Amino acid sequence: MKKQIIIILFIMIHLSVWSQKASPANVPCTEDMPPKANGKWIHRADNILLSTTDMSKADQLQAKKRMEEIHLMMLKIYPQPIGVDAMWHYTFGINYFASQVKYFINSNEQLDYNFIKEGRVSAFYYTSVFPVYYCAQNKLWPGSTNESHTQIQVFANSFATGLGKPPEDAMTIEGRQVKMRLPVKQTWNGYELFHGNGGAGRYVFIHRKGILPYIPVTRQQYLDYTIDHQTKYFDKLIKELGQMPVRTLEEQETEKKNKLAKFEKDFGKDPKRLKSAVDYYLSGYQTDQQRRDEQVNKIKNNKDDVLKSFKDELEKTTKEGLLDSPAIVLEMYYPSPVFTTEAAVGRMLVTENPDYMRKDLPKYVPQLFVLHWNWNNSKVQEDIAKIIEENFPIEKLQAMIDK
Repeated sequence: MKKQIIIILFIMIHLSVWSQKASPANVPCTEDMPPKANGKWIHRADNILLSTTDMSKADQLQAKKRMEEIHLMMLKIYPQPIGVDAMWHYTFGINYFASQVKYFINSNEQLDYNFIKEGRVSAFYYTSVFPVYYCAQNKLWPGSTNESHTQIQVFANSFATGLGKPPEDAMTIEGRQVKMRLPVKQTWNGYELFHGNGGAGRYVFIHRKGILPYIPVTRQQYLDYTIDHQTKYFDKLIKELGQMPVRTLEEQETEKKNKLAKFEKDFGKDPKRLKSAVDYYLSGYQTDQQRRDEQVNKIKNNKDDVLKSFKDELEKTTKEGLLDSPAIVLEMYYPSPVFTTEAAVGRMLVTENPDYMRKDLPKYVPQLFVLHWNWNNSKVQEDIAKIIEENFPIEKLQAMIDK
């Protein structure tokens, strides 16, 4: 019976796609029409990424069955799109989970890395986007001709954007990249609800019970690395400034004499103006060597201030017995405050847990889900986000873990 229901639902979907008009309705469009328009569920082409070489056709078929279950969840809570078209597809790809890497500076002078140990897993995900109907040229146009950032995505075996790596940063723990987890804002249906940047985005991690798919970076790990990192950063900068080429004193003295001679030529008939120009020039005059030394001293003072902030925090954290507590920061290497809270939009530093992904399970089995939805600032799209938040059956995703 369940199979028959699934077949009927998909026949309805394809009939809707077939009936979708490619051109705007030939009626005058008024502002109240787009939000009330009956939209369609439209299946776009699925993405099979070129890197998916280790997922067989049979594996892809099994993964697709699981994504079809997720699509049916969406159809049940939102069977008739209103004011939007619902455009959905599947993606098959590869994720590198808890891999070990080594960083280096490449030939383009950019930070890069090589894999030491690949934590390669097959990943797949479901996406539905909801572009709005709109008026243009006095006609009503379907959402399928529009763009939208309102969407729901369910990622399997990948954190996707739920964990972000700080740009241009090489911090690792046992070779694993350090990432920044979004702040927890509330509990939703028994799960931690993470808020994305700007507030209009939600993330939920669904994983097997009793083990987290990530490991928090401790304050001690962060402080030990940061003190060493900042010391090397400032020392390198000081060395480079100290080696900055400068002109000889003779060359600079010749330039100085020529400048004074020009003042004499330009203002010689006005002694008061001449004196003002000469005094102003000489009061701010520095040799290249003096300017370079001044810059070096500023960097040295900055280094001392920054390192003092982190060393003071290390001493404070040690006294309070918080060395093993999670490191939550506003930005990497931000000296004041060093640590903050998630309530203050701080992000927990984490690494992916190398013990989480089981290798004895088939490649198509979801071991981790990330449920993500976000929306544009329009009534119909905000309503979709509300429907997802109030009705999405997250317990069904939990029941799919390891199956």
